[in-house]
Amino acid sequence: AILLSVALAEGSATDWLPLLTVDGFDLDESSGSLVFAGFAAMMTLGRFGGRRLLEKYGRVVILRGGAMLSTVGVATVIFVDSPVAAGMGATLWGLGVALGFPLAIAAASESGPNSVARVGFVAVAGYIAFLVGPPLLGFLGEHFGLRMAMLVVLGALAVTMLLAPAAGAVEAD
Repeated sequence: AILLSVALAEGSATDWLPLLTVDGFDLDESSGSLVFAGFAAMMTLGRFGGRRLLEKYGRVVILRGGAMLSTVGVATVIFVDSPVAAGMGATLWGLGVALGFPLAIAAASESGPNSVARVGFVAVAGYIAFLVGPPLLGFLGEHFGLRMAMLVVLGALAVTMLLAPAAGAVEAD
């Protein structure tokens, strides 16, 4: 469930954030692309720079904190009618989801016997979210607008916050 939710949050930005900012905030295409570039840059920074924080605070705190950070970012994009705020929200969104996918895969690998099967199952679930989530959001966007469709992403991030303890390091017997 954690991987499904973080994959949905990541994939929805990848597929919809530029169009959302163009249609929802009346930005031109170049500016919409810059907002997405901010998301991608912060996601990259989080993936490369997150190791030190992970070592200091652990997987559960980083997953929960990242989901909270992304929630603030997505909520800003949805509810604040400012293109500047949307750009700042997109950067929080990217930074917050940066470690979600790799940490969920790591948790699956450590959660019991037959780690290859578990990682494979979890990875497939994540890729299903990447494939199914964006069209679902597009469908909802057609009916309610892309900004309101992102409420699904907020719900998914809430799942990550609630289930983060399940991704904790497994104690060796």
